[in-house]
Amino acid sequence: MNTRRRFSKKKMIILSAIILGISIVAFMSFLNAIDPFRHLRITIHNQSDYDLTNIQASLVQGDNSFNNNNNESGSTYVFDKDIPSGANVKFAPQLKLSGEGVVSLAFTDSRGKTYNKMVCGYTEYLSGNSYVTVTNENVTVKEECM
Repeated sequence: MNTRRRFSKKKMIILSAIILGISIVAFMSFLNAIDPFRHLRITIHNQSDYDLTNIQASLVQGDNSFNNNNNESGSTYVFDKDIPSGANVKFAPQLKLSGEGVVSLAFTDSRGKTYNKMVCGYTEYLSGNSYVTVTNENVTVKEECM
């Protein structure tokens, strides 16, 4: 006589759904935990009435990176698309870092006005996130760099 209990199909489906749900939550938590250690990403929220063009992320390296306005010791990444008014764009600039540095973002709006903002005030690893919000009045930056 077989005294072993069998699960019904309904119980197996419910158990599988619960396990899948728990796995998804655990995986998403893991991704959020490692997010600051991923390659630097810049998100631009263009809330202005103007399109943004000539977008460049630049890296200045070395001990005098805070006072240095040139890019001789770093690298530059050119974002090859324009950002229309009302659009949000996220990109990971491919910069080369050796030591410590500062990342700045330069762009021009469709009026011809040029902006240059520091998006990562200090970095040793080119990781984390920077959020740039462009409005008609100003440009604000929230940086979470490492």
